[in-house]
Amino acid sequence: MRRRSFLTGVTSAAIGLCSDRFSCAQTEFSVRASIAYEATGTQIAPDFIGLSYESSALAGGDFFTLGNTSVLGLVRRLGPNGVIRIGGNTSEHTVWCSRDPPASQQSFVLTPASIDQLAAVLRMLGWKLIYGLNLARGTPEQAADEAAYVTRAVGDHLLAFQIGNEPDGFGRWTAVRPNTYDVAAFLTEWRLFHDAIRARVPDARFAGPDVAAETAWVGALAKGDPAGLVLLTRHYYADGPAGAPHVGLAKLLRSDQQIVPALEQLKQDSRTYRLPFRIAEANSVYNEGQPGVSDTLGAALWGAELMFQFAAAGAAGINFHAGVHNLRPGEDKAYTPIVRADGGRYRAAPLYYGMLMFTQAARGAVVPVRTAPESAELRAMATRDQDGSLRLSLINKDVGRDARVVVDPGHRFAAASLMRLAGPSADATTGVTLGGASVDELGEWDPRVEVVRFAGREITINLPAASAAVLTMGA
Repeated sequence: MRRRSFLTGVTSAAIGLCSDRFSCAQTEFSVRASIAYEATGTQIAPDFIGLSYESSALAGGDFFTLGNTSVLGLVRRLGPNGVIRIGGNTSEHTVWCSRDPPASQQSFVLTPASIDQLAAVLRMLGWKLIYGLNLARGTPEQAADEAAYVTRAVGDHLLAFQIGNEPDGFGRWTAVRPNTYDVAAFLTEWRLFHDAIRARVPDARFAGPDVAAETAWVGALAKGDPAGLVLLTRHYYADGPAGAPHVGLAKLLRSDQQIVPALEQLKQDSRTYRLPFRIAEANSVYNEGQPGVSDTLGAALWGAELMFQFAAAGAAGINFHAGVHNLRPGEDKAYTPIVRADGGRYRAAPLYYGMLMFTQAARGAVVPVRTAPESAELRAMATRDQDGSLRLSLINKDVGRDARVVVDPGHRFAAASLMRLAGPSADATTGVTLGGASVDELGEWDPRVEVVRFAGREITINLPAASAAVLTMGA
């Protein structure tokens, strides 16, 4: 395990003396959580959960296959509905070859065989696909040919095409366009690709603009009302680049407010143009993630909070970026939720458990929760299912103090149970569990829950430092 100093006022020596999360907790703080059970709430999309992979994962030919039972089991454990997004930086270096690939090719070669394998995986999982096309170095004709094949192969599992990856960086960090490249130039190019694809696939659907930071480009694309645009997309990374001195776990755990301005703009664009929005690529630290930050229990807590934050805002979903390092193919991205293990298998990384916690809790509609006193360390998010059951997710981001949470569910229930997300410490990279159990290399999981008792209609939950829990209440 790699240790880092991540809380102002807590020394690295003190952290090193903590053998587990219980001995780290020196004090306790108390919060009251009152749930507006009868509120209308915000419905959570059934395919909210998602994973994002580089286009190079298709070129390898051995990841998205029916024979990769470890990855498929882990993905399937996240739920029967979800979205896989294919794109990323390597999509700018792909070449579509509908026939025999060239003998010598420095780019990533995508073939019908790789698309067929992906299509078979999607059918088995029941998940949908957002498929990225090469705007940076491709041509409209090549994109149209590729899109036509993907449409035939993937069928009803195809959600939309994305034309380009992070085009707001074309004139900056990727340098594939002049530094004067702006949204007007992008829209001109995007239209050429769009029209060529629609000529081959008349009912093709699109998502975009898939920008990294320029949220204003989202509304600019939607305003043009292009045929088949069904989803607005943006990326989000909480910090970066990896390796920078300012990157740390403390900052990640307190980053929840920095996405708010972009989120408010996305909500406004969604209302204005009557289109859903999705974070098509997201994670903790850009440039492949920061070891000791992105691969920790703290990242799982951060990821769970982020998902609830977007669900409450009405987002259609979020895709956590995953897979191997772009520049070092033999090395996994530090932030990937599914990481390679021995023997050709894969395993659940800490972030995976944050995603799994969300899938267990996020059922039905998000309803408001008021905490008193308000606390930057304690997050409370509630969902009311169609059967009337209520689930309250609690996240204690304080690495040094336990939390005592008195819960008023706003309704009387007969029974309640608790499932905990826990690990040895906030910066633990192993030993993370949900429901006291780990997920094995085939996605098998046998969680346990604690029965909890009401006092009247209230429940008191003790939540250790750097941990989370899902409280389920029902008949």
